[in-house]
Order: sequence, then C-alpha cells, then structure tokens
Amino acid sequence: MGMIKVAFIFIFCGAVFAQSQTDMEADLGKHPEHLSTRIQLANVYLTQKNFDHVIALLNPYTDQLPSQGFLALANAYSNKKKFDDEVRVLNLLIAKEPEDFHWHMLLGEAYLKEISQLSEGEFEKKKTLGVSAIQQFRQALKISPKFKPGFDILLATLLQQKANNEARELLDEGLRTFGRRPELYRELCRLDALDGYLDSAVTNCREGIKLAPNYPDNFVFLTQALMDQKEDQSAESAIVSAAKRFGTNEFVQWAAGTFFFKKKNYPVALRYFQAAVKADAHSARAHFGLAQSMFETGQEKESLPHFVFACKVDPSTVDIFLSEGGKLKQKGNSTLGDKFVQAAYACKG
Repeated sequence: MGMIKVAFIFIFCGAVFAQSQTDMEADLGKHPEHLSTRIQLANVYLTQKNFDHVIALLNPYTDQLPSQGFLALANAYSNKKKFDDEVRVLNLLIAKEPEDFHWHMLLGEAYLKEISQLSEGEFEKKKTLGVSAIQQFRQALKISPKFKPGFDILLATLLQQKANNEARELLDEGLRTFGRRPELYRELCRLDALDGYLDSAVTNCREGIKLAPNYPDNFVFLTQALMDQKEDQSAESAIVSAAKRFGTNEFVQWAAGTFFFKKKNYPVALRYFQAAVKADAHSARAHFGLAQSMFETGQEKESLPHFVFACKVDPSTVDIFLSEGGKLKQKGNSTLGDKFVQAAYACKG
C-alpha cells in the first residue's frame, strides 16, 4: 500500500487576498504585530514556493500562531526537507489543539519523512522515530476511530516495520470497526500464512477468497498454509484451481511451479514456471524455478540462460547455480559444467 498523504489545510482562499502582495508587505513593515496579514502573506509566499520567506515570517511567532499559521510553517519546512523542524512545529500545534486528529496524522507522516532521510546504519534513531510515528497514528485513530485513511497508514507503517503481531491486532480491530472488508482479510491471510498461524491462515484466506474471488494472492497463501499443515491434497487442489483461473498471473504460476517442484514432479513444475516466465519475463524467481526444473528434466544446456538471468537479478541463487555445475562435472559433462561454473562466478562478481 502507498503512503497516504494528508493534505495541508489552508483557510485563506483567494477572496482573503484582496490586498496585493505589495500592500501586505508594506502593511507588515508598518505594523509587524498584524498576525493576520503575516499569515496571509506567508500563504502567498507558499504559492510562490518562497519557503524561506514563509519561515522568516512565521517562525518567530509560534507562541501565538493559529492553526493555519502552523500549517503554513510546517509546509514550508516540509518542502525544504527540514523534517525535524516540521516535527517541532506540528508538536507545537498539537499542544494547542490536541483533539484534532488531522494534526496527529500530519505529525506521524513528518516522523516517517524524517526516517526516510536517515542512513542505513542509523537503526536506533529509525526505531525511535518509527515508534513516534505509530503513536501519533494511534492517537489519530483514538480520536477518530472510523477514519479509514488513518487506519491504512498505521497498518502500512506496522507492516513496513515488520511489526506483524501489532498489524494482526490492528486488522482484527479493523474488522470490528469497518466490517468484513476484503482487503483486511487479504492482509490477515498473508500475515498468518507467512508467520505460521496456519489454522487462522486457512480461515482468513478462505474468507478473503469468498469476499474477493478475483484476487489471486489469497489462493497462493491458502496453498502455503495447507502445505504447512501437511494437507497436500487440499493444497494441490487449491493451487491447480488457482493456476487455471489466473493463467496470466506470475505469482500464481510461480507458486504452482514451486508446489510441484517441492513434490519432485519436475515436468509439471516446468510447465508452470514456463507460464510464470511468459506472464512476467523479468521475474527472477520464475526464471530460477524454470532453470531448476529444466535441469532436473535433463535440459541442462537449455537451463543455463535462465540460471544466468536469475543470478544477475538475485545473487542469492548463485550457490545452487554453482552446485548444478558441479553435478554436471561429476556426470562427466565437463564442458557444460565449466560453462555453468564460469557463468556462476561471473554473476557472483
């Protein structure tokens, strides 16, 4: 899910700017205490993208700004990518108007923008800011429980931070608040299957399929959950049915190929991986599955370009790639085995 943008709200529309910019600047020169003129002029500067002027006008008056002044100032800092200052300003606004959920949403987003500026190594700071963002989104939902955009951004943040248990609790809360929405069951299906909550995964995936029968991912995660429960026949029935239904979906075709590859039914796996590559020629996992299936069915030479493609996109495949080259050498096919090993090392860099 994409980031939900909460628009900055500005009260001053065109009618308010009856004075010209020159008149406002002159008026403010004579009467710097005229706060309404100061804010009107700041909004003019915002439309001109003159963010430094906005900051110069409003930052010294944060002790007395109304909400529209704080929003203009926060917007200016945001556009300059000074997100720590945006956070500071929004915290001041919340201190004055703590019961407006919009401000908590904006502050939560500002924390996320701060995180986006940090380097990969700044784990602790990212964690701290992430907690702060989640707290603000939770507060927004506490004030306005049925504000769906607030729910969505909190869920997206929890998922991004891999806080799966918290996300699962939020989804259960969402079902109580918003009803049996297919997108909620879809996420529960995926989380439960990946995290090994197999009984609830099967239940939630089937409910998701019932509500949204044209969404393919639920079928894949249902298959995974059934496989993990050792219900192989049910899993096979689910994935074959899905593969027929979603013939041009790479994820479903790849999942079907993976299922049959694990069962060592390599010819059938090959057919599904071919369909996955046809559905998405740029899918490394589809090419890798196809390469392995071809190798296992005696098409070693034909598998090589697929191994190369997969390895270039996903270097983690290199160990199996090298291993297959070793197998070829052991079988006496040193020429092709050397090609495999050389290509694998070239991929490994």
